Amino acid sequence: MDKLRIFLVEDEFVVREGIKKIDWEAHGYEFCGEAPDGEMAIPMIRKEKPDVVITDIKMPFMDGLELTRQVKRELPYTEIVILSGYEEFGYAKEAVSLGVSQYLTKPISATELLKELDELRESIDKKRIEREIAQRYLNDIAEDTRKNRQDFFNELIEGSSSVSKLMERAEEIGIDLAASAYCILLVTSSVDGNDESYPEPERRIYDRLHEWAVSSTDRFLMFDRNMDGQAVLFKGEDEETLEQIIDKACDEFKEIISGNDIRYYAGVGCTVRRLSELYKSYEAASAAFAHRFFDSENRIVKYSDDLSALSRDVTGGADEVEFSAMEVSKPDREGLLHYLKTGDISELEYFVDEFLNKAGRSALESLLFRQYVSMDMYFTVVEFIKGLGQDKSAVTAPDGAMSVAQSPETVRDYLKKLITEAIDLRNSISHSRYQDVVDSVIRYIEEHFADEELSLNVLAEYVRFSPNHLSMIFSQHMGETFSRYLIDYRIGKAKEALKCTSKKSSEIAVEVGYRDPHYFSYMFKKVTGMTPTQYREGK
Repeated sequence: MDKLRIFLVEDEFVVREGIKKIDWEAHGYEFCGEAPDGEMAIPMIRKEKPDVVITDIKMPFMDGLELTRQVKRELPYTEIVILSGYEEFGYAKEAVSLGVSQYLTKPISATELLKELDELRESIDKKRIEREIAQRYLNDIAEDTRKNRQDFFNELIEGSSSVSKLMERAEEIGIDLAASAYCILLVTSSVDGNDESYPEPERRIYDRLHEWAVSSTDRFLMFDRNMDGQAVLFKGEDEETLEQIIDKACDEFKEIISGNDIRYYAGVGCTVRRLSELYKSYEAASAAFAHRFFDSENRIVKYSDDLSALSRDVTGGADEVEFSAMEVSKPDREGLLHYLKTGDISELEYFVDEFLNKAGRSALESLLFRQYVSMDMYFTVVEFIKGLGQDKSAVTAPDGAMSVAQSPETVRDYLKKLITEAIDLRNSISHSRYQDVVDSVIRYIEEHFADEELSLNVLAEYVRFSPNHLSMIFSQHMGETFSRYLIDYRIGKAKEALKCTSKKSSEIAVEVGYRDPHYFSYMFKKVTGMTPTQYREGK
């Protein structure tokens, strides 16, 4: 058992010296510091972080009650023991209201003080175990927490929920949305050439980004988007302040990413003043983010009005076209292949807009050019699906009369239909292939559930996927997160053992992957609503 650390605040020299002379070590305590008044004690207590502060109530400069307020505000788990020669009810009443653990009257002998502290130790140890168990539980369900945040982000950008409902949901998952201006940034990062495996450099970058996000919640909130990277919700007091926050965060992001052979791309949306309009910032960020399919550089692209000009460009008036000056460049074709391999169907509108925008309004006014674009894109998609082992008949070919090229709008509609067919085919094949991965994960859980170290990271390394990617695949196939599945599986095995054997609860705990019997009991009750003993007795 760890020694409790004691700090003493007492203005009477004789009393202070008497308490200091107690053989603290012999009784299982560590005397870590002293001060003659609260004002001098505060910086020392901040540094030492004692388990118990013993303080007089009447002192110059800062008395014991004010000291208690300060300590409880900054170190809520530090226990306070008040010593006082004043027995007025008012002092005791206020001390209790501030969360003081014990209120003792002076003079007090060393034996009496140690006896009181020994009783307090039991409470401190119990509370410490409870905190550790609660924190371990939060760590074990961190994947559920990430999914809850993902679901909440989707709710935010849908724009269909009331502000009061959004604020209520935010409070439930511990998110502070209070601000006067908001902006969304979408970002993805990966090791060049890597799409599924999770090399160590990328793991370190991922961890650093999330440590950075946790330390910056006053400026922004980060949400995982599985294979699509992360979304960052910036918040500020006004547009000018928000712009400064975004610029600073982008600089910090580049510093974290730099020098690690990591490819990244980010799209920054427009600023909005209301939560109910956040979807507008998301749409703008998505338009900027779509540039990544055509850009080989690491870049952070900010939304501007000209990014949304395609709808006017592709349906505009008939300008004179010089076809000989036009061509569909190789990067465009590569951009389409890049999108087919890694893009999501939710990005289709933004991708097609950007793809056609690169041709320009005048080029798309040419029937010959539109026919060329339609055929070229068809052959590019066919090349992609053949790589998936599929026949070209799986996608719609341009008809003989090329009606798909009759106008810029029909080209746009055909391209959307063609890409949708290809991505649906890709996803169907991926789903089938990933089922084998999920089956492998389930078999591994069945064989290793008794291993306390079993985790999403361990399994991700086993199947050579990133933890985020594996989490997404598992949830899609099983309808629940990996962490929840593992907890339910272990508790299910424990229930069998409790009903079918006479083994002790502590033995069963170890057999199902919980070496700490306290944590096993805590987890069992979380899942079943009763203790292992109650479950065995059928109560």
